[in-house]
Parts: sequence; structure tokens; C-alpha cells
Amino acid sequence: MIPAIGDLTLRTGTAVLLAAAIGALVGCGSDPPPPDLVPEAAAAAITQLWSQEQMNHFKVTFHSDDLIECGVKNDLWKLVEVTDKSGNAWSTTYRLTDKGGKIVTAISLNESGRGHELLLKGPYRIEVNSITDGSQPGTKQVGFRWDIDWDKAPDDLKACIPRFELSGNQVALFQLDNNNWRFVSYLNPEDILAPPDAPPAPTPTVTSIGH
Repeated sequence: MIPAIGDLTLRTGTAVLLAAAIGALVGCGSDPPPPDLVPEAAAAAITQLWSQEQMNHFKVTFHSDDLIECGVKNDLWKLVEVTDKSGNAWSTTYRLTDKGGKIVTAISLNESGRGHELLLKGPYRIEVNSITDGSQPGTKQVGFRWDIDWDKAPDDLKACIPRFELSGNQVALFQLDNNNWRFVSYLNPEDILAPPDAPPAPTPTVTSIGH
């Protein structure tokens, strides 16, 4: 029996409504697509941790014949004796003063003037130069260049350390968490994934500039 025109229209309309309802249910149950990780958002996430003094200790290595004397003069570090458990002095080293500890995190100074190491505290400026997929799903690698924000740097830091020494490169790992990108950690060079047919991601380096 051939269905009447009215019955056919009703059935067609019901099928369309049912399909729309199923589509709506499927749409409600699926996760929204992850947002793009853009340079501005990545830079803001890293800077936020720096402002809380987390993950902000970058190392610089450089040569200077004047650094030790300048730091002593400005009461940033001083020469102290290194003693054994019995209290016997067997060596000397430079250690941060209370004042110096507010400017840098740690020091390793050499009387030769070669290979001084400073673990910085900031404040930093950054420039994101690459964002690539990570080695695991839901991860991104963010390559960036950092340097000391010279306008906000302490005067004592400026007095003893040349501005052009205070910069370097890093790669940060971001992970998708509740559909938001979260800064997880910095990457070691061996952990950095180079995407096919693309230049290698910037490798975290220690600035080393002789003068």
C-alpha cells in the first residue's frame, strides 16, 4: 500500500527531528576542541611563574677580571673559609651576602677570572620564537629567548655584570589540562622533539661570552 502524502511528510519530519536530537546529544557529550597555544599566552604563563619566583633560575657563564672585586665592593659576596667537621679551615670560597642573595640565587667565582657562573633570579623578559607539538599527545614545546629586564634590574646587578651577558635560550613543556594549556617544566636538550622537515627547536644553552 502506498502511504499517503501526509503520512510521508510526517515520517520525514520525524526522522529529521530525531537525527537532529541525536546530533545534539552527541555534540553535548563530546569535548570542545583544544584552544590554540599562541605566543602571547605561552609568554604570560611563563612570566606568571617568574613573578612567583618559580622556575626562574637561569644560569650564565662568562669571563671577567673585575667581577669578584666589584661584588666584594658592593657587598654582594665575600671570601670565607671552608672548614671540615672539626672546624679546621682547608680552603676559601666566595659566598653570597644577605644583600647578594636578594639579587642572584647562587655563584661560583674563579680567581682566574675565567668561567664565572651566576644563577640568576630575574626579572626577565622573553620572546617566544617557536611552538611545536611535543613527543606526547596533548603537549607542546615552546622555544623562547630570555634576557634580564634591564629597566627593572637591581642597580647592584647592573654595576657588576654587563647587560649583554644576561641572556639565553630555553624550551618549555606545556600540557593540555582541562582544555587549557599549562606550563609544566623546562626541557633538557635530549628531551626536545624535532618535528619532521622542520629546523631543530632552540636548545637550552648557557650564555658564554668572553670579553
